[in-house]
Amino acid sequence: MIWNAWLRMDQRERILLSMKFKCFCVIVQLSICLVALSSASAQSTKVIIGYANFSPTYAPVWVAKEMGFFDRHNLNADIIFIRGGAMATQALVGRSIDFMVAGGVAAVEATLSGAGIVIIAVPSNRMDQVLVAKKEISQPVQLKGKKIAVNSLVGSAILAIKIMVQALGLNPEKDVTYITSGDPATRVAAMQSGLVDATGLPPPFTLTAKRLGFNLFDNIPVLDNLEYPSASLIVRQESVRKDPLTIEKVTRSIVEAVYFFKTRKTESKQILQKYLRLQNPEELEEAYVLLAARFMDKPYPTIQSVKTILDWSRHPKAKAADPAQFVAPQFVEKLDKDGFLTAVSKGK
Repeated sequence: MIWNAWLRMDQRERILLSMKFKCFCVIVQLSICLVALSSASAQSTKVIIGYANFSPTYAPVWVAKEMGFFDRHNLNADIIFIRGGAMATQALVGRSIDFMVAGGVAAVEATLSGAGIVIIAVPSNRMDQVLVAKKEISQPVQLKGKKIAVNSLVGSAILAIKIMVQALGLNPEKDVTYITSGDPATRVAAMQSGLVDATGLPPPFTLTAKRLGFNLFDNIPVLDNLEYPSASLIVRQESVRKDPLTIEKVTRSIVEAVYFFKTRKTESKQILQKYLRLQNPEELEEAYVLLAARFMDKPYPTIQSVKTILDWSRHPKAKAADPAQFVAPQFVEKLDKDGFLTAVSKGK
């Protein structure tokens, strides 16, 4: 029947019908391609991000997860707690996680030992701890011969304490003893019971210490301008080469989370409350105010912050190491040049 209709057509009608059929085929093919592309874009990238501490400095990764900034950039992100930078580094190098948020010491020491990891962003470039001592210790010299509680004998936390002890005029390797004693709340309890004499605490645990009558050595001028990579975003060098797009997306999410934290106080305090398990309104306020002022709009990983670590490292390769090998600033730099960082900081 169709064939008979075709035979009855003149040459012009046949050409016109043929052209319509070809156009129809092209439209169908384009539709299939669009559907395929749409389906591909809808498939989010799975990433696992480990964070190494329960400190307010780690808030950007919590905010990015809770407020959907990872989702916005098509990332199916799981964030998991891995206690301490050393264990988080092992997980990153062993491919159990794709990113880690930890003190920069972990990345530097691991890279000196041959691990291929780099720091790509540092939202807070200052120490996140204050040296706190028992009531009886009001002068730095009284710390001599005393025990200081730390969460680990390796990593950023103990290095920060050593830097503070030296800044107070003592020898951090000879004048004090370091005792491993868990998280901030556990260390405060250890001080209360007399097991240790001092410790390092981040806000808002510093407020708890004040209430208990402990002395805070929080005015050490030499440390005011000391760059120190706290809670850094760290990845494998292999990922920098093979998957820069995912790294850029994670970095964008962290930048947006920092802006959110600084401008949305109520929601940010709720997130701090969830992860830090804080109930006291004054403690939440203390944590929020200090961190909101400390977070940077442009989280460049700096050479100077790496030098701080290398200067204190006992690794045999530290003295000759080039600080630039430990950072990959190109991702923050790209977002800066593209105007993304400025746009976010202006709320656009």
